[in-house]
Amino acid sequence: MKKHALLLRMNPHHWPNWEYRLQTELMTDVWFTTGRRLPEDIHRGISVVVLGTHGLGVVAFGETSSCVEWRSDPDWKESPPEYQDEGKKPKNRVCVKIRRVHILLPELKKQPRISNLYRSARETTTWLSEEQYQEFANLINKT
Repeated sequence: MKKHALLLRMNPHHWPNWEYRLQTELMTDVWFTTGRRLPEDIHRGISVVVLGTHGLGVVAFGETSSCVEWRSDPDWKESPPEYQDEGKKPKNRVCVKIRRVHILLPELKKQPRISNLYRSARETTTWLSEEQYQEFANLINKT
C-alpha cells in the first residue's frame, strides 16, 4: 500500500477536553504519538483523519504541521490524573493542525474501503491509502 495519509486515533478517556479544544471553525494544533510508524516517513503536510475511539467515529481532519519529534505531550495537563504520567513521557510525536467534524461510526461502516478500519487497524497511527483517504474526504466534504 502506498502511504498517502494518516489515520490517528483519539481516546476520549485520555483527552476529555477534546470537544472543547476542537472547533469546527478553527484549526487547532494537537500532538499525537506516532506509535511504530517510522519517524522519517512522517513530515509536514500529510493529510490526517482523526478517529475517536469508543464508537465516536471521525472527530477531526487536517494535516501534519511538523515532523516527528521526541518529546512529551505539551497538553498532558488536560488528561485525567491517571494518564498524566503517560503524557509527560517523551515519545515520538507529530503535531497536527486539525478542525472538528462529526461523522458517525454507522456512516463509516457503509464505506467499502474504510468500513473495517475502526476495528481492524488498532494502532494509534495507521497509514491510509489514497483510496481510503478519498472515502474519508468524500464524507468530510458532505458535512
